[in-house]
Amino acid sequence: MEKRKDNEEANNSLVLFSALSKDIADVLVFLENEENQKALDKDQVEKLKLKMAFICTYVQLSYSEFEQFEDIMTRKRQEVEKLLQPLLDDDVLTSLTSNMDDCISLYHLSYKSDAIMMDEQLDFLLLNLYHLSKHRAKKMFPGVTQYEVLQNVCSNIRDFHGLIVNGCIKHEMVENVLPLFQLMAERVGHFLWEDQTDEDSRLSELERLSTFQASTSTLEDCSN
Repeated sequence: MEKRKDNEEANNSLVLFSALSKDIADVLVFLENEENQKALDKDQVEKLKLKMAFICTYVQLSYSEFEQFEDIMTRKRQEVEKLLQPLLDDDVLTSLTSNMDDCISLYHLSYKSDAIMMDEQLDFLLLNLYHLSKHRAKKMFPGVTQYEVLQNVCSNIRDFHGLIVNGCIKHEMVENVLPLFQLMAERVGHFLWEDQTDEDSRLSELERLSTFQASTSTLEDCSN
């Protein structure tokens, strides 16, 4: 009975996240329209994209029980709503914010830490982590090596994962590496969340991520 309930909760979470992903994809398409961009300057558009990437990332990783999760995520959601208010119709904005609220509350309560992400989910997570790391590497902390490491880790994992999904690398060649992909994505997420609060934890995670970056680079070279 409990297992059935867990499966139902996991399915509900996936449905909610799929709806949120679609809403955000629609917003991104909307922002590409030149007329719509006139209402926001370039920096505001970039800020909006990063905030939505942040929300999607940590909705997916909310099972990790981050400190102040609901407070920080709710604040990010409010910031997105404020930026989008001049652009979207009320019903569209209400649907988006409602989906964000549902994901923030229900994912945190129901998603299981031992659940394995599907290929599409993992690719989406890695893409958003890459954008968040890239922003910190180039805009917030240029020249700081640790953010470049994160950016490269996300890029390498996503490229390597894509090669596996597309059948370019034989499964038996990398079967020992595959279970690490989601784990490494989780570690990048933790690093970015705790970036300004726990220096010792951050440095420890960075060392592990650097090691994995070298491993994936080597494996990718071998596949060429």
